[in-house]
Amino acid sequence: MVFVDKYAIREMNETIVLEHIVNQGPLSRAAVANNTHLSKASVSEIVRKLTETNLVHEIGIGDSTTSGGRRPIMLELNKHAGVSLSFDIGYNYIATMLTYLDGEIITEQIIEDKINRETLIDKIENVVIDYQQMIPKTSYGIVGITIAIHGVVYDNSIVFTPYYDLAKLNICEVLGNRLGIPIFIENEANLSAIAEQTYSSNYKNLVSISIHSGIGAGIIIDGELYTGERGFSGEIGHKILFPDGKPCPCGNRGCLEQYCSEKSILEFFTEGNQPTETTIAQLKSAYLTKDPKVTELIDRAAKYLAIGINNVTTAFSPGVIFLKSRLTREIPDFLEKINSNLNSFINEDVELRNSTLGDQATLLGASAVSIRNFLRIKSMKIQR
Repeated sequence: MVFVDKYAIREMNETIVLEHIVNQGPLSRAAVANNTHLSKASVSEIVRKLTETNLVHEIGIGDSTTSGGRRPIMLELNKHAGVSLSFDIGYNYIATMLTYLDGEIITEQIIEDKINRETLIDKIENVVIDYQQMIPKTSYGIVGITIAIHGVVYDNSIVFTPYYDLAKLNICEVLGNRLGIPIFIENEANLSAIAEQTYSSNYKNLVSISIHSGIGAGIIIDGELYTGERGFSGEIGHKILFPDGKPCPCGNRGCLEQYCSEKSILEFFTEGNQPTETTIAQLKSAYLTKDPKVTELIDRAAKYLAIGINNVTTAFSPGVIFLKSRLTREIPDFLEKINSNLNSFINEDVELRNSTLGDQATLLGASAVSIRNFLRIKSMKIQR
């Protein structure tokens, strides 16, 4: 005989009801009961608890049913019950975002700074303390902090970072002990994919490709983030484009990101020129003047990216591929040039488009991770 813990069942039912209100609200108690197949008495008791804990609130009277009767009281997630704090740690910047529990942005900022292993945890802690002084008054305060890392992350640990030295840095435990707040870390591209799934797309199978210092892909399969056995899934920047090509920090030679990441494209653009560092704005300006060197550079990068995207399509067959890149947003025709190099029938029905969330995607995905963990729900779908 199998004995089922009645408290576990109660907790599971609370999660079902809350997740339904979060994703489908505003809803009446009767609608929640009907959609979840729980009894009206159970739903009423669960809603009572959720309202007492300030996670759900009543927002007014809804329309009556076709059969008439009393008009229902509508329920909705209380987005102001707490806030989420997100970090995106690039190799030369720290970006932050504070949101309510529905992802509504309260404030965001970016600090240009070379990342140093020895000082990073202290810098993050100082930013959190600054935010704690200015966050709106809520029932739960900062419910979680999720940190995006440009590298391989697995089981809340940093495995490998090619462009800064953060591997095995114990951010979660150290910061969690100092701040008393749940800390999560995740790969930057994975968080972008979670953001697209949460805020902008109804596809159950999607890929979000981030093009920055490297190239990474966040992969959603059947509505779930796919990370692989040890977190290496999506590291498409390390697919070998040219055997025996340029050396890569991963240990291989000729990796894709050594030829068409944002960092590598700017380095190619800078070769033989002054100043030694350039910006995407300068690259765009040169492209608009039809500089032949830049035109060739963009054409070549589009061809190489198309190879990487084709490999993603053949491996995962997503419904849509989002590109999160300033290059494809700001360089005219870049996205079209990539598309023109995708000639296989395998790519015909796969939508390729720029992320509508832009540079905010990673931080919004991080916010979704913190919120889902706080609410103890598996999925969250928010219309922004």
